[in-house]
Amino acid sequence: MKKMLRFFKVLLIIIASCAALVYGGVFLAHKVIFPIKTAHVPTSGAVTDGRLTLGVQAHAVQPTDIEGYIEILARQLKRYNEVAPELWPDNTLTDQSLIIEGIRGNKFWLITPDGAIKPLSKTAALGYGIKRLAYFNGFSLFDGGMYLAVSEEDITNYLIFQNYLHLGTYDAFITFAHEGFHITQQPKWQVMSHIPNRERNGFLDNIPARATRALLQKQLLQAVSEPGNIQLILEALATYDDWKTKFPEECKNSVYFDRVEGTAFYYELISCLYAAYPEQISNGGDLDQALALLATREDIYIKHGLIAEGYTVGGFSCVLLNRLESGWQEQLINDAQATPAELLFKHFAEETLPAPQQLSQAGLDAVSAEINTPAVNRGKPLFFRVLYDMLF
Repeated sequence: MKKMLRFFKVLLIIIASCAALVYGGVFLAHKVIFPIKTAHVPTSGAVTDGRLTLGVQAHAVQPTDIEGYIEILARQLKRYNEVAPELWPDNTLTDQSLIIEGIRGNKFWLITPDGAIKPLSKTAALGYGIKRLAYFNGFSLFDGGMYLAVSEEDITNYLIFQNYLHLGTYDAFITFAHEGFHITQQPKWQVMSHIPNRERNGFLDNIPARATRALLQKQLLQAVSEPGNIQLILEALATYDDWKTKFPEECKNSVYFDRVEGTAFYYELISCLYAAYPEQISNGGDLDQALALLATREDIYIKHGLIAEGYTVGGFSCVLLNRLESGWQEQLINDAQATPAELLFKHFAEETLPAPQQLSQAGLDAVSAEINTPAVNRGKPLFFRVLYDMLF
């Protein structure tokens, strides 16, 4: 018996020591070694064209605590629910509620589709069948809406959300719109039987391909920023065709994510603009003007990595398609090989494209330098941030 007690005592000491090491290690990694960079004032400017102003500076009040943020989120959700049926054909991401959990205070709130706010006990919140994922950006669906974990400390960290100009506030609504579209709409679509590439920043060593896709992103943004300038669209399509010709295997690998992430990003953009700027954006004309204004910020939207590029390539191709024709959404839904850029290419099939712009060595070197900048890597800070939120 004494040996058994001694064994369990040693075992408990080992378990306690391991737990202390894990908790202590995660705390030090998040707070000291790999801290999340923080700024409590904006470090990036808004965009304006004289009539519209988009960005954190466009909102007279930014929340300083979770209660203040929930009031803003409730207004965003109410406005979203008013316009949601018109945002996508046969849209089912409508009449939505939100259950919010503050990951530090463990408090819960229900926001109903009309923007009403109701505090919930933990028991009441769990009664909705939510799956709790209490770390920053944690989310899950429940019948009639989405659960979102909100970080009290991120609400006042402008570096987290200031470049989401289409929202201009802390970014939980983006998670709702983007991930909700993935979960509720895209499972109805025709899908590829095989997804060749799942590495988010894959193909970074192929600098000519990355530079070509960077040029494509720039040209698509320019075309969006100047509505009615068809020549800019044709120049972008010449680059797209050049990329397809030179990098056919990479093109094949891009299809799924250009299509899936590109459309979700488009839905995110239009949902957020309507939800966050009701005083400025009330109809399709206002929305298109706002999208044109966003597209002037190439520094925000041009990304590197085959999948990461798909957000901008796909999303802003959707903007152009929406200006040019109806029914393009159904084409994407029904054809597993269709991407927004490819549909745009087909729209101008009878046009003669200009010669593609040739990449200079200086341009290639610039893209290579951007890809290899160490500051781009936020993986470790985010990894330990998730662990910290889960453990503490």
